[in-house]
Amino acid sequence: MNQIREADIQDFSGIYHLVCLLEETQFDKDAMYEVFLHTLNNNTVFVSCENNIITGYLVLSITYQMHHCGKVAEIIELCVDDAYHNRKIGTTLLQKAQEYAIQQGCVNMDIKTNQKRKDAHRFYARNGFINTHYTFTKVIKKS
Repeated sequence: MNQIREADIQDFSGIYHLVCLLEETQFDKDAMYEVFLHTLNNNTVFVSCENNIITGYLVLSITYQMHHCGKVAEIIELCVDDAYHNRKIGTTLLQKAQEYAIQQGCVNMDIKTNQKRKDAHRFYARNGFINTHYTFTKVIKKS
């Protein structure tokens, strides 16, 4: 059975593996570790574990936003290992994030997702999210 908990530094390898799967690439591990540490220190990160294996993770950022006149929780990243799909892990992570956002006094919870991830779009809609915005991205540094 999956357990949801806040991530800690020991979770790097499992999360690194999932990020690489999500983005279909192999990131520089040292550079990713620095990003991981920054993420842990500046956001709330939840992990789903089964038998000490990270099966999914969610990064939640909470900021004050003037156009909402309050705090907004934004899911920055959500990923579940393909081998663990259809086991309610994503839904459970979303529920944990929502509970936390409510405790923090947030008025909204937002998520952005790549246009190509059609299954993710349906998943978010099933979980009560409404597509209300466009996101525009400008690459300013080539990696």
